[in-house]
Amino acid sequence: MVLYPFAVGVKKVRWLFFILWIHSLGVAAETRIGLGSCFNQEKNHSIWNAIGDVGLDGFLFLGDNVYASRGFSRDRLMSAYARADAAIPWDRLGVIQATWDDHDFGQNDGGASFSQKSLSLSLFWQFFGPRMEATQVAPDGVYNVNKRTIEGHEVQFIALDTRSFRGRLKPTLVRNKPGAERYMPNSDTDQSMLGEAQWKWFEEQLQAPADIRIVMSSIQVIAEGHGWERWGNLPHERKRLLDLLRRRSQGDLLLVSGDRHIGGVYQIEYAGERFTEITSSGLNMAWTRSDEYLPNQIGVPVREDHFAVLSIDNGGLDKVVWHDNKGSPITSFKLN
Repeated sequence: MVLYPFAVGVKKVRWLFFILWIHSLGVAAETRIGLGSCFNQEKNHSIWNAIGDVGLDGFLFLGDNVYASRGFSRDRLMSAYARADAAIPWDRLGVIQATWDDHDFGQNDGGASFSQKSLSLSLFWQFFGPRMEATQVAPDGVYNVNKRTIEGHEVQFIALDTRSFRGRLKPTLVRNKPGAERYMPNSDTDQSMLGEAQWKWFEEQLQAPADIRIVMSSIQVIAEGHGWERWGNLPHERKRLLDLLRRRSQGDLLLVSGDRHIGGVYQIEYAGERFTEITSSGLNMAWTRSDEYLPNQIGVPVREDHFAVLSIDNGGLDKVVWHDNKGSPITSFKLN
């Protein structure tokens, strides 16, 4: 009988040593950043419960954060933001950062010519401004930057504005033609994606020191082979972007995007460097019938409502996991 307490104590000591041994194997802490876009405030909100429960340290809103482009008005956009505000578990998202896309900008596929963009801009900053920790924001758009120390790395988050200054797109000759569903590449070099002020700002950000850079673009950068909105519709601007990214001062790079109502991974080799893009699109607006497979796509697309989680550990960019609207993993991609 006198040995029983001692035996229990030995078991506890052994368990303690086991835990210490596990940690000695290099089990690393990680920071988890959520990615999502295309949230229609008039549809089911339940995915936000899953997002709130998954344990995030931050969340990147990649555009179409609400839908107000149909019958656009101040009241409609304010109502959309109010409904989203009630659905989103802000206190469980960690540090947030946001850009917009056409449906929260206010015009489907809209750009610089949209007459009410100043109204949209004002309401965007009213909604996101108090919640964001961006270290620098634009006076004339939604582009912004933030830098955080994550697992020992200086991580720079750059959010681009692909709406406020975007020039004219070239409509397709045959609507819904595969590869040219809505638009074709426009060779008119007077048409800009970012506008000169934002281009200059972006170049400056890329010269700032950082170990990791995450560039947020509402529309896809790398994806090719489809005729929906993408950087490839203004090929001279896409080339300018890739050239700038190559000339960044230092650091690993990841592109993240929304817009497409599917999730996926896209890669290209450009001038000796591999570029990777992660798309997470369809918080509650997924394109479930998509059978798309693009030339530079890795694997099959995620075709159900989802969000993605980017993990950063002491080794840098680790992996991305896409989760369904219940929080269950769908698929993943290893980054390093």
